[in-house]
Amino acid sequence: MDITPQEESMIKALRSAELPPLFALIQVRNAILHDTVNVDERRRDDVMKSLDTYIGPLWDDARQARKTTQA
Repeated sequence: MDITPQEESMIKALRSAELPPLFALIQVRNAILHDTVNVDERRRDDVMKSLDTYIGPLWDDARQARKTTQA
């Protein structure tokens, strides 16, 4: 998958803001999902599938960590 200059800038900005990876991935996913003007539908579907494979395990880990700290 090729990364556009705009995507690369967004990735660099998220890294420099030191946001938690799960938060950053969810924000990127939602931004791409709702960008019907700049992102081609076929590309959007590919990106959604890719991001979902990364978000799923992180989300499970975050939920598990939350349960552990609440117990």
